[in-house]
Amino acid sequence: MEGRATWLVASLVKLAPREVERWGQCFDRAMAQAYRWDLWGVATLLHQGHEDEERFADFRGWIVSLGREAFEAALSDPDTLADHLVTETPEARAYLRIARTAYEKLTGSELPMTTMDLFASPFGKPIAASELATRFPRIAALRA
Repeated sequence: MEGRATWLVASLVKLAPREVERWGQCFDRAMAQAYRWDLWGVATLLHQGHEDEERFADFRGWIVSLGREAFEAALSDPDTLADHLVTETPEARAYLRIARTAYEKLTGSELPMTTMDLFASPFGKPIAASELATRFPRIAALRA
C-alpha cells in the first residue's frame, strides 16, 4: 500500500496544483460515500470489534484504493470485499495523505481543506455485532 501511495504522489506532482486539488476532492467524495454503517460493520468484523473513527477512515481509504469497480461493488454489496481480503490488508492510512502530500510537494503550501460536516453520522442504520457474521458471511468465513 505504501508503494502504491508513493507512486500516486509522484504521479500527482506532475500535474497542475488545481488538478491535485480536484483529485483530493474526488477522493474526499469517495470517502464520504463509504461513510456507511454497513461498511463500518464489515470493518468491525475484520478488526474483531475494535473499530473507531480513525481505523474506519483507514478502512475506507483501502476500499477507495481498490479502484472504481471494487469500490462500487462494495457500496452495492459490502461482502464482495472478501474477494480482496485474500491479497490485501484492509488498511490504507497512506492513501489518506496522498493529495495533501502531493500538493505540498508541488506548491510548498497546504492543500485547501474541503468543507466537512463534523457532526455527520454514517449513512444507513447501525448493524448489531451479533448480526455481522450473518450479514457478511464471506468476510466472516475469512476471519474465522
